[in-house]
Amino acid sequence: PPFFAPKFDGKYLHKVLQEKLGETRLHQTLTNGIIPTFDMKNFQPTIFTKSEIANSPHLDAKMSDICIDTSAAPTYFPPYYFENDDGKGNQYEFNLIDGTTVAGNPALVALSTVTNSAETDLSFAYIKPLDVKNILLLSLGTGTTADFAGKYTARMQLSGVLFPGFYNNSNPLIEMSSAASAIMNDYYISTIYRALGAETNYLRIEETALTGNITQIDNATEANMNLLKQIGENLLKKQASNGNTETNEEALKRLAKLLSERKKLRANKASQ
Repeated sequence: PPFFAPKFDGKYLHKVLQEKLGETRLHQTLTNGIIPTFDMKNFQPTIFTKSEIANSPHLDAKMSDICIDTSAAPTYFPPYYFENDDGKGNQYEFNLIDGTTVAGNPALVALSTVTNSAETDLSFAYIKPLDVKNILLLSLGTGTTADFAGKYTARMQLSGVLFPGFYNNSNPLIEMSSAASAIMNDYYISTIYRALGAETNYLRIEETALTGNITQIDNATEANMNLLKQIGENLLKKQASNGNTETNEEALKRLAKLLSERKKLRANKASQ
């Protein structure tokens, strides 16, 4: 394959998703999921969420197509093209890649979607703009690498010692861009929640010191899966990032209880 071709052709992934999800469409999902992607042709993000179908019916695509889109990580899988109509005979085309290019940490997208939903969904009508005291937000990161810390410098890049953009079979520039996006989203959200006196309503959990083969997103060996499981279990015992004395495990239990109580409250309001 060409030097810059994706590592995988994606055919098997496409086959499995199409077999498992069949003709199921976005409007048939049980919850209001938020799935970000990026359209290469329009050079704009495309966010698939059930709450937007009424305004943009062409977004009611097959879930298999949406899942293939948001899995099309650059350098790993090729971009994905499909067409969908809006139910009125108008055809729309999509040229999409993985949503991490625009939302490495989609928590901010989720916060925006919930705020917008308050305008159309009666069960969220009590939520006002930036009313984060009524919004519980749990953000689970997939981990960031510590491999490049102190190893990749501007001098190394400028000296021509390394092929531009590549180091140790990885791309530090992509890693830095992805990490920076996720970190800044966390910074924005935590600042808002803290400023409005609702810092305990937001919880970000992520391991920030992954090294070696653990950081390879396509390493699905049994040994690596077990290692990642152990890292996740250890992460539960660490102090939560919201500044409280509670651990991540304690914070998760507290949020779960609050979520259950608020779900019952929304259900009661919707039935009135």
